[in-house]
Amino acid sequence: MVKDELYEIPYRTELCYQKNKGLILPEEMPYIGMGASHIATNAFRYLGINIYPEKAAEYYNYLVKNRRANNGVLISQSGQSSETIWCAEFFPSFIGIVNEENSPLTQHENCTKQVVLYSGKESRIPSKTYLNTLMVLYMGFGFDPREVLSVYKNQMNHFEQVGCELGELIRKSRKGWRKRAIYVLGNGPNIATAEQAALVLSEVLKTPVLSMSASQYDHGFKETSRNVMIIAINHQGPEYQRTKQLLKVVKKAGADVFELSDPLVNTIYSPLIYPMFFFFAAEFLIDTLKVKSIFQVGEKVTRVGDEEKDIK
Repeated sequence: MVKDELYEIPYRTELCYQKNKGLILPEEMPYIGMGASHIATNAFRYLGINIYPEKAAEYYNYLVKNRRANNGVLISQSGQSSETIWCAEFFPSFIGIVNEENSPLTQHENCTKQVVLYSGKESRIPSKTYLNTLMVLYMGFGFDPREVLSVYKNQMNHFEQVGCELGELIRKSRKGWRKRAIYVLGNGPNIATAEQAALVLSEVLKTPVLSMSASQYDHGFKETSRNVMIIAINHQGPEYQRTKQLLKVVKKAGADVFELSDPLVNTIYSPLIYPMFFFFAAEFLIDTLKVKSIFQVGEKVTRVGDEEKDIK
């Protein structure tokens, strides 16, 4: 069963932790990636880490010619993401973070160090690779996420139970022509969690799922609240009470609201916990809706030889 891949997370994150203990990652430089690889870096802007998260495509097309950097960190789970490999040409020295050893990115002549995620195989959603990308970034920036490893080992049934509950609510929310949108809201470092959740749910549902900060939703987007579903990641912090109040307002306006508030760990490490609920929700929806393939319009954009491959 593909869901078994999620139950492999405790082993894979522990392996990643053990293999990468002592890792030191630099600050004050670009961290380049696409999709989930880029999203993971966004969490650390709001944890006070001085890095420059950049989408590889935009960095390559609009910034790199005028803002060359001597060093960078390039992240690609497959090690084959085309835009990330394009950027490699512009860094005389870079660290490559990948799940696949001996990939095109780490074999590039400018790659002076590689960090392996040890996530194993993934058949559908980017779950283990996303969490292990976060794991190496936490460790590389001097955090100690060992308490998260303990929660993974002991709370998988809880993650599945809440994830399936969320998945069922999402399934029901799609019924009827009046259901217009699904929003995932986050605060601070969990803005990244909201982005990853929206990416995964969009791939599964084949309809747009939007993500943003709760404060941004409060600035105008709340006018769309009637007949939408709002999933709020509301960890303890400066925006906790504001988000609570916002959810009351939008629920009164006609939104279906689902709130995730207890991360089971120190708030700093909550971006490693909250994605679990969305991963199980996604797997529930894949099975319930009988989704045959995540990528039906086109495959992931990767580099094959000298050609860019983006469609089947």
